[in-house]
Amino acid sequence: MSTDNYYIYENWQAEGHKARIHYARCPFCNFGEGIHPGAGKDNGKWHGPFETYNKAFNEARNTGGRVSNCKKCNPC
Repeated sequence: MSTDNYYIYENWQAEGHKARIHYARCPFCNFGEGIHPGAGKDNGKWHGPFETYNKAFNEARNTGGRVSNCKKCNPC
């Protein structure tokens, strides 16, 4: 089990409303900065960090979006 933190990217534009869970060190997450640091919040926003996967998952569910795990870093 990793001691890494977790982040959620909530995206309300692409493929409908979704919330994807990432490890903080994932290149798509980049510690909550994403692949486009400084980008606007027109499409979505980052939530976190979370100390455990369960905390991240519960928060992802609270967004109301479809919850999934990043396919690159596979945080579960």
